[in-house]
Amino acid sequence: MIPNSRLVGSVVTNYHQPSKMHSVAVRVGVHYASDLEHVERVAREVARSILATVPGGVSDFEPVVRYHTFGESSIELNVTLRVQEFRDGLRVKHDFMKALASAFAREKIVMPAPIRALNLEQEGIVRKG
Repeated sequence: MIPNSRLVGSVVTNYHQPSKMHSVAVRVGVHYASDLEHVERVAREVARSILATVPGGVSDFEPVVRYHTFGESSIELNVTLRVQEFRDGLRVKHDFMKALASAFAREKIVMPAPIRALNLEQEGIVRKG
């Protein structure tokens, strides 16, 4: 039981309307030297496999792979998956990320870590000469 006064003052999100199914976007970054067609193909294959085998995945959904940003250390893309219900999203995303990392390693696709260069001289920490 929830008092009406509390319900009226709250934001209520119904994850089952208008449909129980829910999209899950997974953001990924790959090295600038990557063959983007190969990256897209591998990501889509892994996504199809996960959606077909992990409980909660929508097995007949065609995963969507879209590049969107030339980032500081990688070319970034989203892989969109579809799940039966909102609560299935974390499990499907979890399994997809593990499987994608393994597939990328096997296929020699690099997901770079951001690198920062420090100019110690400029920061006054190290003096020239």
